[in-house]
Amino acid sequence: MGRDGSADAGGTRRRVGHIVVRGEFGSLLAAALPECEIDVTSGQTFITAHVRDEAELFGVVDRLRDLGAALVSLSIDP
Repeated sequence: MGRDGSADAGGTRRRVGHIVVRGEFGSLLAAALPECEIDVTSGQTFITAHVRDEAELFGVVDRLRDLGAALVSLSIDP
């Protein structure tokens, strides 16, 4: 599947989830979430996750919680 929202090999359309957490977790999150894009700016970490559905996005959020990251915002593209 391409990162453009096209279907993956199983025919499932992927969606893009956007997560912002408080603090600079760049290297830690890059290791814990290798499937995500991580950007750190001005004391916040911006995570882009390519997911099949909201359940998969909340799985990423659960991993962030386990790492002690404080959620600032969460959204998923339609």
